[in-house]
Amino acid sequence: MKKGKENGVKVEVPRIFPKGLKIFIIGGGRACKALLETIMGDASMEVLGLAEINPEAEALPLARQLGIPIFEDYRVVLDMPQVDLILNLTGDKALEEELRDLLKKRGRQTEILGGLGGRLLWGVLGRKDYLAWTDPLTGLFNVAYFYRALEEEIERGMRYGSPFALLFMDADNFKDINDRLGHLQGDRVLKAIGDAVASSLRSADIAVRYGGDEFTAILPETQVEGAVKVAERVRKKVEGLGDSLGVSPLSLSIGVAVFPLDGITAEELVRRADWAMYQAKKMGGNRVFRLGVGKEPPAFFRVEDALSLVSQKGEKDKFHRSHSEVVSKFSVEIGKALGLNRAMVRLLRVAGALHDIGKAEVSFGEGAWNYKEHPLIGAYMLRHVPYLRGIVPMVLYHHERYDGKGFPKGLMGKQIPQGAQVVLLADKLHHFLEHEPQWRVGDLLKALDEAEKDVGAVDPQMIEAFREALKSRPQDQLLLAF
Repeated sequence: MKKGKENGVKVEVPRIFPKGLKIFIIGGGRACKALLETIMGDASMEVLGLAEINPEAEALPLARQLGIPIFEDYRVVLDMPQVDLILNLTGDKALEEELRDLLKKRGRQTEILGGLGGRLLWGVLGRKDYLAWTDPLTGLFNVAYFYRALEEEIERGMRYGSPFALLFMDADNFKDINDRLGHLQGDRVLKAIGDAVASSLRSADIAVRYGGDEFTAILPETQVEGAVKVAERVRKKVEGLGDSLGVSPLSLSIGVAVFPLDGITAEELVRRADWAMYQAKKMGGNRVFRLGVGKEPPAFFRVEDALSLVSQKGEKDKFHRSHSEVVSKFSVEIGKALGLNRAMVRLLRVAGALHDIGKAEVSFGEGAWNYKEHPLIGAYMLRHVPYLRGIVPMVLYHHERYDGKGFPKGLMGKQIPQGAQVVLLADKLHHFLEHEPQWRVGDLLKALDEAEKDVGAVDPQMIEAFREALKSRPQDQLLLAF
């Protein structure tokens, strides 16, 4: 058994396959490259071949360096009886079915595993490293990996003049699905959408769950026409899932942006793809939209201005310590207790400080300001700031409850990003401690007991993990004082 951590909770991960495993890989994209980097030097596993028709695929240089035979036709594996496992990294389920039939006709029992990137690597190798880059519900890459990959693709595009496309996708009326059919069915729908997105892409493409009911995809070597075709393929595939899932109608609104026509920075591309998706929704949803050249989305608010407003008008306790500062501190404490890595803890510190930034008195469209809109406003303000993009899901979903009774999307359980639940718990802890002049570990434990009484708000495993971590520290240890 291998020990790892999933969502901050210690788990035992079985090594699924025996030592000496011989594998054959189909698909030489980024997921394959990540896999090869992971198993380099692992004597318990041998790659007997890699099938990829694209001579520019990312994994090929590393495969050659490692001496792995490269083939254009994946059917060559039929003549390799020594192969124990075939890994299909293309997301093409039809390919898997064809290969299974061919193997069966030859009397072969070789196992085939499909899936993309992190889900496959975690399931096969039991490597906790990939939890940092993948979404546990859908198995797709997560928002942290998305921005890393986007910057790499921009760098490649600038160096070689290669175009690529960015898709932003949002499930239409997903909150209604959750409310009408329940959150377990909502999870099934999100997984099905993730599978539909992944299976519509090539091996070199990157499928991402951005957070909640939003998905993104990066399509290397893709111009406008090709990007729209892929987006339409995804849209139609998701539309066709409705009846089988019992949630008809089911649809996506998809925004498209292309490098370098629509921008040459991550900020520009995300902003245009995001706004195009918003326009698709305004036009009724279930459609693909791209802003025309020369048309610009509205200017977004400067975070510096909003921070100033939060400082001036945000809630203050009687010791002049802002609520946001305390939530930031508590978020860090919770993150450390959960065993999250330093990068994630840094994001939590910033997310805690900015979680209520949407409450700033900023004009945002017409009509009366609604308290339940502040996570949406805050997320929109932060989404287009390069160094703050990683905290967007934490800000957007920090009022979602584990029991599905929160807002703005009504997400439930593992649908909610872990960081958002951390910020919510930190927010609740400050509510119970705001009248104290100083806070020690023992005070935090008492506040945790009070927070736990709000059954269904926060993941009980998170509360218990934080409690156990606090119990291991001196009860009179000072955390904050004024």
